[in-house]
Amino acid sequence: MSEPLRILFCGTDNVSTESLHALHEEMIYNPGLVESIECVLLPAKPSGRGRKLILDTPMMRAANGLGLSTYPLTTFTGWELPKTFNLIVVVSFGLFIPKRILQSVKYGGLNVHPSFLPDLRGPAPIHHAVLRGDQFMGASLQTLDEEKIDHGIVLSQTPSPGLKIIQHPTLSRVNRKLAMEGADLLVQGLRDGVHVPPYVDAGWKAKELEGKPLQHAPKITKADTQIDWLSWTAEDWRRRVQISQSVWTMVATSVKGEVWIRRLIFHDVMEVPVEEVSNFRATIEVVTRREGEEEQRLRKLIALDRRGFIYILLDKDTWVRVRRATLEGKAERPAASAIRDHVVLYRDSNKPPAKGKLNEWKGEDQPDSQS
Repeated sequence: MSEPLRILFCGTDNVSTESLHALHEEMIYNPGLVESIECVLLPAKPSGRGRKLILDTPMMRAANGLGLSTYPLTTFTGWELPKTFNLIVVVSFGLFIPKRILQSVKYGGLNVHPSFLPDLRGPAPIHHAVLRGDQFMGASLQTLDEEKIDHGIVLSQTPSPGLKIIQHPTLSRVNRKLAMEGADLLVQGLRDGVHVPPYVDAGWKAKELEGKPLQHAPKITKADTQIDWLSWTAEDWRRRVQISQSVWTMVATSVKGEVWIRRLIFHDVMEVPVEEVSNFRATIEVVTRREGEEEQRLRKLIALDRRGFIYILLDKDTWVRVRRATLEGKAERPAASAIRDHVVLYRDSNKPPAKGKLNEWKGEDQPDSQS
C-alpha cells in the first residue's frame, strides 16, 4: 500500500493521453489510490507553410479537456517542482527526467514503454517492430532510471507472446492497441503497489534475450524510407508505407542533354494482383545507392492507368500501385501526372526494350526480375 498518489504526469502524444485518461478515471472512482494529477507537456509548435499555424499537442488538448493543471516545458534545467508530488509518471515524453527531480518525490518515477523491454529501447519502438516484421508486440511498465532512458526495473509486462500486430495501412490501430495496453499496465500496477519499494523485476523478455544483442529503436528518418530498388520486396514497401505513409526515391531525366536528378515521393502505395495492372507500359530511370557503394541508375518497368495511377514492377510476379506522388518542387498530384516528364513510353510491351531502342521493341516476352 502507498499514500494517495499525487502524480506529475509527463507526456506528448496519443499514446500518452490514453494513460492520462485511465489515471483520471482511477482518480474519480478510486481517490484513495490517486489523489491528484497535474501535467508536464511540451508546448505547441509552429506548423504548416510559413510556420504560422500553432497546433496544440494531443496531451495539451487532453489535459485541458480534463481540467488538469499543466506546466509547458522545453527543458527541466532550472525548473523546480511547484507542489508536493509523490510520483512521476512518464508516457511517450521527449525529455529526460533529471535525477534531482526523481529523488525529490517519495515513489520516484514510472515509465510506460510500448515494447518488450529491454528490446527496442528508444523513441520509436512501434515503428522498428513493424520494420523488422514482428508478429507480436507488447508494453512494459518500468521504474525511471536516474542515469539512462528505458533502463529501469521492469515491474509489469504484457504476457508472452504479446498482442497480435494488426495488418493495417497505417500505425493508428497498432498505436491505439498498445496505448490501451500500456494504460492498463499502469493502472493495474498502481493498484498492485508495484511502485512501492522493494521493486520486483517482472520482465520475462530480458530472460529470453539473455546473451543476444539488443536492438535500439531510434527516431525514424527520411533515410529509412528511401527505396532500395535492389532488395526491397513488396513487404518492405508495405511496412515502410505503414510507418510513414510514404516512400521515396531519386529519379533521373535528360533535359537538353543535361541529366536532372530529383526526389520523388510515392504516397498511397499497395501491392496489387497482376490482373489489375494496366497494359500501357513505360519505364522510368531511378537512382539507388547502398551504404558504402556508389549510386546506380536503373530503369524500372511501370504501367500507366487512365485514372492517374502508376504500377511498378518489383519482380517477375509482384506489382505495387501508387495513387499519388510528389515530385521535388511540385505539389502532390496523381502519380502518373507527377512523373510525366520522367516517363519513356513504348507500345504493347511487357518487357522494357534494350537501352536506346524504346520505340522499336515489340516482343511478347514476360517481365523479368531486373525490369
